[in-house]
Amino acid sequence: MASHTDGPGRTSTWWSRSSFAGRLSDADRAALLRIGGRQEFPSAHALLRQGDRGRHLLLLTTGQARIMVEGSRRGPQGIALRYAGDLVGELAYLDDGPRSASVVAVGPVVARRIPAEAFDDYLRRHPTAHRSFARLLAGRLRAADRRTVTASYDTTTRVAAVLADLTVLVDDELVAPTTQRELAQLVGASQISVHRALRRLAHLGLVATRHGSIVIVDEVGLGQLAEKPAGPII
Repeated sequence: MASHTDGPGRTSTWWSRSSFAGRLSDADRAALLRIGGRQEFPSAHALLRQGDRGRHLLLLTTGQARIMVEGSRRGPQGIALRYAGDLVGELAYLDDGPRSASVVAVGPVVARRIPAEAFDDYLRRHPTAHRSFARLLAGRLRAADRRTVTASYDTTTRVAAVLADLTVLVDDELVAPTTQRELAQLVGASQISVHRALRRLAHLGLVATRHGSIVIVDEVGLGQLAEKPAGPII
């Protein structure tokens, strides 16, 4: 895990090494935290809105946010969660197009607003940060591909795939920090179906549930189940 302080006098917190900031060297991370300005968002507030124009990025420093996509007949759908250390707004930063999704705070969120020009300059001055940014983009492309492939999978397989995407290392333990309600929205299934899927995964020895998170007991086995071909829809 990587520690940081969000500005002078701030209490140190921890970021997952799987996040953008967590993958940076200490020097690159410190430089990143010196650019942009601090912003606070209340729960349920949109940090970024789908369709809006703008190239700035947001670095989440505390809290978590849900990625929401509109356009479905069922209304806005959650497709991913982002945590402290994650960067959001990267697609519009790269192609200058409208925001492809909304980012909504799940509880209070603190972030740094990084102008596009400042991030350009940061990458020029810190070339080793390019690899972390490239890994962020590659990871999100793989996750998008996986969502497309698993859309017709049974609920248990879809739950396994989402949990594999959400897994982070916290205090030497692999967890997916999401509630069953949030997981149901991300999977696109009812809470009852997701609860049944989690019971099956627990019976297989792949996960264990706890309040506010799901412990990943067997990461390899979970990943293998997530890649199985579709079965009957539950």
